[in-house]
Amino acid sequence: MAGKIEEAAKTSPYILIANSLEELAEKTGIRLAGLKATINEYSYMCERGRDPIFHKNERYLRPLKGPRYYGGIFYPAAYGSLGGIKINYKMEVVTQDQEPIPGLYAAGVDATAIYADSYVFVLPGNTMGFALNGGRMAGENAAAYAKSINAKK
Repeated sequence: MAGKIEEAAKTSPYILIANSLEELAEKTGIRLAGLKATINEYSYMCERGRDPIFHKNERYLRPLKGPRYYGGIFYPAAYGSLGGIKINYKMEVVTQDQEPIPGLYAAGVDATAIYADSYVFVLPGNTMGFALNGGRMAGENAAAYAKSINAKK
């Protein structure tokens, strides 16, 4: 895989290769202290075999030790539809009367809670954060709901 990345980096200004974290931080503009802290946190999770932040499958947890580091410059942008399903702060789908529908959750661009009836196109990809965090919140609330149903049985 590294050979393909090395080859692609020769012709792409968006693929970065560095021989140290210091060099990678310089090339990407990332603060070195923050990059090192993130790498150390991730390495610790790899050693433990558990990622409690993003819940990455343990078989894919591999510590980043160098000697080469790879980075990419990414400019997310897309147009599409937004909303339609009304939700509350728990990501529960609500009726026209704002009553939650038990056990039904929505997230991402299917849900309308953050942008109401408007979406600002000056910041491409600004729904991505809402989609990621909303999905996490919906999953956590759906799990709590499922547990509450099982507790009643």
